[in-house]
Amino acid sequence: MIRHSSLTLSALGLALVLLLPSPAHAEDPPEGAPEAPVKAEVPAGGKVVKVYDGDTITLASGDKVRLRGVNTPELRPAEAYGKEARDAAAKLLMGQEITLSYGPGEKRDGYGRLVASVRCDGVDLATMLVENGLGHIFQIPPDNLDIAPLLEKQTAARVAKKGIWSDPRYQGTLHITSFHANGRGEDARFVNGEYFRVANITDGPVNLAGYSVLNINNKRFDLPEVSIPAGHTVQIHSGKGKHQSDPGQQLKVYLGSETPVFDNQRDRVTILNKDAEVVDQRDHAVQGN
Repeated sequence: MIRHSSLTLSALGLALVLLLPSPAHAEDPPEGAPEAPVKAEVPAGGKVVKVYDGDTITLASGDKVRLRGVNTPELRPAEAYGKEARDAAAKLLMGQEITLSYGPGEKRDGYGRLVASVRCDGVDLATMLVENGLGHIFQIPPDNLDIAPLLEKQTAARVAKKGIWSDPRYQGTLHITSFHANGRGEDARFVNGEYFRVANITDGPVNLAGYSVLNINNKRFDLPEVSIPAGHTVQIHSGKGKHQSDPGQQLKVYLGSETPVFDNQRDRVTILNKDAEVVDQRDHAVQGN
């Protein structure tokens, strides 16, 4: 049985929640992360004072930077090669001056983090991580990062089964990068607040037709015919909406449910291929459950 938050919102409060901006051009922060005031200025570089994980760092200015174009394994909850990715990034960047370069459009996501390519002493962080199997390509339009050089290195790392490519979660075509089982607001009134993000980790397009999604209770939803270019991501929402299949924008798919699909306290999302084989799965659990 799906449990929902007992929090009661006024009509005005609910409207404000639903209008809050979603993170753009970057992997989604953990559930419950507060919105940050968005600064107008963006630096051309700075000194690295903290390396949180393989794709997230903090500058001496206080700015947090989310690496553009690449996603690395998480540290919380711990994922395979998360520590290795963090340590590799720290070895290159910690205490060093770096340069940042940005894509078109917004330079910060909805959480105030800079979204930028990172270079240090002539080394590109994204390239270093991908060629060592410590991250995969993560493209979210309208970012126009040229991923062709990264794709070549990713394919080589995958064939060699370096790092993450030796892990079963990366043996398929699709990889779940985040799972938001407990959306903002009252679940029953905003079903699309529940969503998860999926990346195409192959070197060619993947069509979602034939794939399906299960929750922890094995409730099944078939996915529509939407093609995901290599390295791109798709947001899959629980509720109803018009599928967004233009690869020039963030791809979006809707499961079409009238009611919440995932339990706020504990659930699991699983992707199956046309042969009913598990492609990837990701758990959601509130601490203590």
